[in-house]
Amino acid sequence: MHRLFHLPVFVVLISSVLYLGGCQGNLSARMAAARATADAPSAPTQTADGQAHHGESISAADSRPELTMPSPILLDPSRGQEIGTVFEAFLSPHQEGGEEEDTPSAVPAVFKSTAPSVDRNERMSRGHGVLSFTKDLSKAYVHIAIENVDPAEIAMFHIHCGRPGQLGPILVDFALAGNLQHYWADNVLTLEITNEDIEAVTNEASGLVGAFTAGCPITPSIPMDKVKTISGMEIIAREGELYFNLHTNGQMFFGDIRGQLHQVDVPNGN
Repeated sequence: MHRLFHLPVFVVLISSVLYLGGCQGNLSARMAAARATADAPSAPTQTADGQAHHGESISAADSRPELTMPSPILLDPSRGQEIGTVFEAFLSPHQEGGEEEDTPSAVPAVFKSTAPSVDRNERMSRGHGVLSFTKDLSKAYVHIAIENVDPAEIAMFHIHCGRPGQLGPILVDFALAGNLQHYWADNVLTLEITNEDIEAVTNEASGLVGAFTAGCPITPSIPMDKVKTISGMEIIAREGELYFNLHTNGQMFFGDIRGQLHQVDVPNGN
């Protein structure tokens, strides 16, 4: 999907009007009076309804009374580390957007396969993954298992943003966390994701290719304004536009197995 980037233009108009009148006034006297006024203590300026202007301090006596009604939800900040929203994906070759033979010739070599490719209908690889978020959106957790994939052939594993069939930019690159062959040795990967993991992707990006393949836009109309937080990641997941993609040496461009994430209800989640 082609997305246009319209750079916003901000125009700031600054004007000042100086009124010079009454030359009989003494300039030094006026300045002294102004200093005296500034130094004198004054009560907060209030509007007609008795409210102080923005930025002014209101005394305790003049403060609006707090509610006597209890919160409809028991307040407990410590529950922020509990699991909130949960998303699930079943990965298969059939969710990939094309065959490796369809890889555009102009694609950089790093995105091209280095081993023989196998068509989607002939691949038996598959996977099952879960992405969960803490309620305070400080962390996310990935749990994913794969079958019929040789860990030695795994080249890349990402979370991308994009709709089904769309090749979207990378939001999380698990190779930046550690050795993929080590993680996948038992065919299971479980990792914690933080804001730093999201920022690492854009920090590692270089050149024009990196600018458009690394990091997910907060809004499609401004593609250079990238998501930097777990909360931004969770919003994209709610919109149904996050997916797992596992790339192997023979299935490098599109990927070997892919799974679109969908929100699910779990006993301890929302």
